Amino acid sequence: MIEFTFAIVNWNTRDLLARCIQSILDHVGDYTFQILVLDNASTDGSAEMVKKQFPEVILVENDCNSGFALGHEILLPYSKGKYHILVNSDIELHKGCLQRITRTMKDNRRIGVLGPKIVGPDQRVQRSCRRLPSLTLQLWEAIGIGRLMGGFLNPYHMGSFDHQTSREVPQVMGSFFVIRSSIIPLTGFMDTRFFMYYEEVDFCKRVAERGFTVYFDAGAEVMHVGGGSSRHVKEQTIRRTMRSMNHYFRKHRGKWVTVPLALIAGIDTATHTLFAALSLRNPFTVFKAYSLGLLDIVKSTPANMINGSRHDTLC
Repeated sequence: MIEFTFAIVNWNTRDLLARCIQSILDHVGDYTFQILVLDNASTDGSAEMVKKQFPEVILVENDCNSGFALGHEILLPYSKGKYHILVNSDIELHKGCLQRITRTMKDNRRIGVLGPKIVGPDQRVQRSCRRLPSLTLQLWEAIGIGRLMGGFLNPYHMGSFDHQTSREVPQVMGSFFVIRSSIIPLTGFMDTRFFMYYEEVDFCKRVAERGFTVYFDAGAEVMHVGGGSSRHVKEQTIRRTMRSMNHYFRKHRGKWVTVPLALIAGIDTATHTLFAALSLRNPFTVFKAYSLGLLDIVKSTPANMINGSRHDTLC
């Protein structure tokens, strides 16, 4: 078994993808590894770039956009690594990251998932740890106090945690998501009923339920540009997030949860629209996106629905 499998699902982020792959090659050192890329029918030449510049990469080409969860499910059979890492195409590794991850995972074999410290291009720490969702936390998020005040008033995003110390956490961001491969037969892998968003939240919950820990390692660091693929479809990003949230809650709490979740989403729509209006950031566009997301919750639109069909029936 090799040490690392780096699995990347890409959609129209050719230049970021090239930088991401090169970053892995620059920092992997003497570790045995493989890089897997699934290209979701990109139209920007991403697949051609991988073939030309990185022939050592295992490339799988989809004829449609399968999304994040199903894309990684497609890549999993190719994986041979002791540690299977989900890597967003807008990630770049920093020096010593993999050495630190290896040491941490070997020292604590109860860690099932590890997330590194994530910084932006400006080197500011991105808040990558969160609590698991609950109706109470979703309501607090919808009211918007956490967005305005931060700190302990932002409990879902663990606002009082400065991300400078290593510790167990409920969930870590899926941008650079280290999985101990040996736990996958016990926990299962990504729930492909998610298109994107909340699939790593769901996975972290299942990891904890199986008795393993989710760990944030402040000593391992990567850079995250942010929104590499999702920046192309802002309205769809909001709707997909709300659909995935609904699927997560219905999966873990039951169908009844749609009623209070729709009420919370209505509050969320109002506060986001108000904030957008006050900051002069396209309030009508924001209102439309959140209103359509609210309608998706009321109708219980599947999280993996694209253009009227589920993505797993299209790809």
